[in-house]
Amino acid sequence: MKKMIHFCYYGLASLICCVLLLSFNSKKDNSMEIQGAWRYTNGKEQTTIIITPYIFSSATYNLEEKKFISSYGGNWSINGNQLTLKTEWNSLDSTKVGTDWLSTVGVSKNELSLTGLPKKLARLDNGTPGALVGAWIITGSYNNDQVSKRRSPFYPRRTMKVLSGKHFQWIAYNVATKQFIDTGGGTYTTENGKYTETIHFFTKTAASVGKTLTFDYSFVNGDWRHKGEKSTGGVLDECWTKREVLEPKQ
Repeated sequence: MKKMIHFCYYGLASLICCVLLLSFNSKKDNSMEIQGAWRYTNGKEQTTIIITPYIFSSATYNLEEKKFISSYGGNWSINGNQLTLKTEWNSLDSTKVGTDWLSTVGVSKNELSLTGLPKKLARLDNGTPGALVGAWIITGSYNNDQVSKRRSPFYPRRTMKVLSGKHFQWIAYNVATKQFIDTGGGTYTTENGKYTETIHFFTKTAASVGKTLTFDYSFVNGDWRHKGEKSTGGVLDECWTKREVLEPKQ
């Protein structure tokens, strides 16, 4: 009788462990797996999504015709396979700003599916090898090697640059008015203190699309110093600060 009781006890314990393990696996954290850059195409249009630890940014454009189509994004979180995007900008519909977009995530090594999107996305990078991965807010500028910080760089108007390992997008928008202002993006590399970007879309002028620009980059007290010439001409010497420094993630 005792042997039977012990057998039942250990059998039940094993069953509980298996159930807990299956439950844990079904709710595994996908936050690391989805980070990087992804893309799907629809005819001549391509949509590139960059996911950093803090920001989800999406841009749709026609590279061949140098035409920007749309962009949306914001802060994101994930619970198991349920992604929540808190929309900070939407170029097509400003009423979406401040609302949550919910999507079920499916991810494999080189493929990402998000409910609400028409197609699966192919992986472009996994957050490497670029040295500037993350979300950066422009916070000031340099004059004679001295930085001057803006009084309020984060709210209500902000300019943010989102970078994966190989792709980038910058967005200018106003949180208070829900206004989408401008954006641009493409691919980039960092090597030997040089930041080189190739522009795939640009709202200010289509003439900049296809240009390759090289800048000096360095880190000063944790900030990114971005120095060179603008795609539209003229000198720039900017200070960018990691978003989490300005707004620690909860």
